[in-house]
Amino acid sequence: MTPHLFGLSPEDLVSFIQGFGEPFPLDQARRLQAHVLGDGKLDFIVKKPVRKTLQKKILENCAMHLLKMVEKVEDPVDKSVRYLFESPDHTLIETVCIPLLKPGHFSVCLSSQAGCAMGCDFCATGRMGLKRNLEIWEIVAQFWQVRSQTQGRISGAVFMGQGEPLHNYDNVIRAARLLSSPSGCRVDSKNITISTVGLVPQIKRYTEEDHPFRLIISLTSAVKEKRDALLPISKQWPLTELAEAIKAYALKRKERVTLAWVLMKGVNSGADEVAALKELLEDTPFKLNLIDVNDARENGYQRADEGERKAFLRILQELHVPIVRRYSVGNQSHSACGMLAGKRFKDLEMAV
Repeated sequence: MTPHLFGLSPEDLVSFIQGFGEPFPLDQARRLQAHVLGDGKLDFIVKKPVRKTLQKKILENCAMHLLKMVEKVEDPVDKSVRYLFESPDHTLIETVCIPLLKPGHFSVCLSSQAGCAMGCDFCATGRMGLKRNLEIWEIVAQFWQVRSQTQGRISGAVFMGQGEPLHNYDNVIRAARLLSSPSGCRVDSKNITISTVGLVPQIKRYTEEDHPFRLIISLTSAVKEKRDALLPISKQWPLTELAEAIKAYALKRKERVTLAWVLMKGVNSGADEVAALKELLEDTPFKLNLIDVNDARENGYQRADEGERKAFLRILQELHVPIVRRYSVGNQSHSACGMLAGKRFKDLEMAV
């Protein structure tokens, strides 16, 4: 299989090209990667960051194609831009460019899988099932192509698009390294966030390997019966085991763990949740990100109204932890996570 230039570290590229009997100094590989990933240029034949014989070997033996852009939708309210890309094997990939509070700055929400195997009850992507893991180059290409379409600075990346990032652990970590490398896309590692619904063995591995990227854990409910129904993975890795993994991560990092809470009307905004959360993470420092559920006709869940949201926030105050309200993007244009690809999958099924 021909390796893609976007999926190779400088060390990988050196090893690969030297296999053809062509000497390739590491500093030249880093210069080439900085030109392609950092500067966003594929014209290295013209710019010549490496000598001609190496250029020929790379062109002959490395793929450099991009993802096909199928659809681009801008939300009229929050100004997020959602992209639907297509890989050469017709796999559909969603990516979102999210404007940040600082004018001219953006973050890219990346997909790690096509579809998802976790089956979260409130998630449009979870209803598709898992098609396949994305390759390293497909993850990096999302960032590279969105950056090339954006007027402003892409200063962050979040693995919170389609898929469970830790279910594609190795590819996600390697992609994050390429995104953060000084000779790669040059995103500050502290501005790269990887989310998970709670795959305990992978969280433990992540903690042991001590990666510099931020981890955010989607808790959503601290009541066992509710979380089992909302996030089926909780039946395999119960809340008690997840809490132990969260605590170990907090101790290793010496910082508060970020927990995501997808807020749903009449489901997970009561005093029972706060009491359960207090008991579950009594000795663990954490902060809570409240995120409104994406309204989707298929999942039957609705956003909490302002009164319910404020009441929940008042009860949460007794935990004495930082609470941040995050806003879902793309909902006004019906392009919230999983919706574009979901619609496209349905169109394809109807056409068959």
